[in-house]
Amino acid sequence: MMKVLLVTGFLGAGKTTLIRHLLTSPPKGLGKLAILVNEVGKIGLDGALLSGLNVDVVELTSGCICCSIKTDFFRAVQEIYQRYAPTHLIVEPTGVAQPGEILDVLSQPPLNAFCRIGNIVTIVDAGFFKAKEMLGSFYDRQILGADVLLLNKIDLVDEETAAEIKSRLGKMNPRARILLTENCSIEPAPLFEGSSSSRVGIEQEGSKEGELEQEGFQTFTFEDRGVMDRPKFTRFLESLPPSLFRCKGWVRFPESSVIVNYSGGNYRLEPTQDSHPTALVLVGRKCPQDEILESLKKCVIREPALVQIQK
Repeated sequence: MMKVLLVTGFLGAGKTTLIRHLLTSPPKGLGKLAILVNEVGKIGLDGALLSGLNVDVVELTSGCICCSIKTDFFRAVQEIYQRYAPTHLIVEPTGVAQPGEILDVLSQPPLNAFCRIGNIVTIVDAGFFKAKEMLGSFYDRQILGADVLLLNKIDLVDEETAAEIKSRLGKMNPRARILLTENCSIEPAPLFEGSSSSRVGIEQEGSKEGELEQEGFQTFTFEDRGVMDRPKFTRFLESLPPSLFRCKGWVRFPESSVIVNYSGGNYRLEPTQDSHPTALVLVGRKCPQDEILESLKKCVIREPALVQIQK
């Protein structure tokens, strides 16, 4: 049997950060790991970040595995089992996925013949807990389905706020174990122990076909082979509206390329040794998409036109 660890959480909560931590500090005797990553946009960043860590990574892009590309997810799980035969499969769905629909797929034949569902780990961004008020039940379902809740980024809030959020999470899901973390730094062994206790009752609560669009979510991309102006791009990130939840990908500056990680009003520019052209995935809800893309275009450094001096 291949045991499945499902790592969920809203956009930018820290799912990839947790998985990178699990891969660099795996428990002894865990066996062979494989990872299935889902990006809602066509640009795959998480797969690139996780590759090279001595693990087999399969990436599904351009849709959500709990709705528009559910069949691709089904086939990918089969392929991973047949090709790599891991003892554990870590599934990282997009931040707008719902655990119920994913578990429903894993519980169907023939997957249920070789998949055993382990824990559902949901990461909650302490610095962006206001997303709960904006998204309501869509956000709540990720919390309600968890066996383990990681209240992450507690360094972005004070102790009183962290305690208040933890209390609210406990009332929402009294079954779950709640752990407070910074950068998802946690002892990994407990996450792989046991099986999901909350699977029954949430299988039909996931998003249905087309629900992301009905909820007003937008996914769009920006790609340019030019060089971006760093100060202008920084101002762009700092001016994004609250309705733009995520901006993620690569940006090429004159001196180097960086990995961009923006969520909930906070951002990080991480240096990378590789030279990547600018490629960004943006996810929002009822946000001014055209205005945002136009602002990005203005960050590109255009070569000045040659002026011919007349004699």
